[in-house]
Amino acid sequence: MSSTFDGLYIAKSGVQAARTNLNTTGQNITNARTDGYTRQRVDQSSVAPTSINMLYAGVGAIVGEGVSTTGISQLRNPFLDGQYRTQNAQCGLTSTQLSALQDIQDALNETSTDGISAAYSDLIEQLEGLTSTGSSTATESTVKEAASLLATKLNTAASQLDTIRNQQYGYLSKYGVDKVNTLLKNISSLSDQIKNADLAGSPALELMDKRNSLIDELSEYVNVKVVETPTDVGSGKTVDTMSIYLADSNGDAIHGSSFGSDGTQTSSSKEVCLVDGNKAGSLSLSGTSSKDHATVVVTDTDGETCGSAANDSNDLLKGGSLSGYLSLLNENGEYDTPSGGVTDTDRGIGYYENMLDTLAQKLASVMNADNSTNDAKDNKPLFTDSNGKTVDLSGNSTITAANIRVSPDWTSDYLTLSKDTANAGDDSSGSNSNITQMISDLTTSKYTISTPNGIDLFTGTMQEAVDNISLTLGQDINAVNSQDTANSSMLSNINTRRQENSSVDINEEAINLIVYNQALSASARFMTTVDECLNTLINNMGIVGRG
Repeated sequence: MSSTFDGLYIAKSGVQAARTNLNTTGQNITNARTDGYTRQRVDQSSVAPTSINMLYAGVGAIVGEGVSTTGISQLRNPFLDGQYRTQNAQCGLTSTQLSALQDIQDALNETSTDGISAAYSDLIEQLEGLTSTGSSTATESTVKEAASLLATKLNTAASQLDTIRNQQYGYLSKYGVDKVNTLLKNISSLSDQIKNADLAGSPALELMDKRNSLIDELSEYVNVKVVETPTDVGSGKTVDTMSIYLADSNGDAIHGSSFGSDGTQTSSSKEVCLVDGNKAGSLSLSGTSSKDHATVVVTDTDGETCGSAANDSNDLLKGGSLSGYLSLLNENGEYDTPSGGVTDTDRGIGYYENMLDTLAQKLASVMNADNSTNDAKDNKPLFTDSNGKTVDLSGNSTITAANIRVSPDWTSDYLTLSKDTANAGDDSSGSNSNITQMISDLTTSKYTISTPNGIDLFTGTMQEAVDNISLTLGQDINAVNSQDTANSSMLSNINTRRQENSSVDINEEAINLIVYNQALSASARFMTTVDECLNTLINNMGIVGRG
């Protein structure tokens, strides 16, 4: 049979459990609007009777010995946390790309009246004026001014793209790599504090909230997978050790090879760990802002450089804003595609830089050939590079959007107005047939714009080629914007589901206050009743018949 005083122990445990639940409910209510706070609950279980399964246990009805509060836990769903962080990385990727593409659109700005397209149209207009008014120094001068203005517009666009490239590189360094390193250090520090609190038997739920918020923030920059592993610390006690790994777009840990400082491979097919308990890995930025040269070096918690090959850590970054920055700085779309291959890289800043260079070269090639008077079509160039050259020793064009200029030899009477051969007695000095041909070549003749690897980008007139850059950019922006909108919507949906599970519901907590207050009152009343019973048993039994 149970102990005479078991009722008191049961009542006491009920009072304590109700009080703990009331305090926890109050903690939830007061933090209902605290960013990052996770709803808490009391973990409790019933206490079995001490005599159960004992060989010489008493007979009769045996009840339990009350309730035990084993701890306080958070209402979090690890699956939803993982989904949120994976999707947050995709949002970081597309939002970074979208922001940079919009900057490029502002730089090219063909919606205004003073863009490249407008300057090109003005050049055509001046050439048409030359055919209608006849040759004169003033008229040819206006053509030269229009050509110079077009070259300047190409220079300005190239300069602005270079500025955007440097800005993105700076963002990658300051708001990307440096930020991630700070987050990794803070997360590992919090993990150490949480472990010490667990060892001391004190719940560190608020510290866990801070750590979860930092991990959520980290997932915007790099795609991560979070794993908690029970670790034996002796005396039969275990604590959870958190590890954070680089992950792919599915949330699975990425395997890479490790390399020593001398570039020698030390291991392969190893999960890339950024945080392991109180140990933190790090990222560093190497290379330059120059085209295709930005590299983020990943160092794991063992101090080893990781990558798919020596010094090739960029392949490990499969999502997040860091991947977006690297895509913008290093990927050139069709210009990265080998001959006959399939484009598998994004159109970053380099694509539009290359497109402007290709346009400048094509423009110079057409106009220089039209103005030339020899069979090689290489004399009297209208456009050159900043050094007055058009090709290098190998015959490759030296002209780019950044360095295109009108020829320093272009003075009065430099334009070739006509290439007609006069018959005996004819006067062809007033003919502007070559200018007409130049206008036709610039407005109606069709050309195929290709990459150096032979990938055809566009077929059409020069005017359409000029406009095609903005058209392609607009299409890229729309595509990335649509993906970013979809990513944001999906992230919002996942976060809503996560908040339904983890956030504080004031109405529900208010009901809990009533329930736990009633439980406290009932347990207190039960204790009073048990006390009255014990008083009767101890002090009043056997009184009848005395005297």
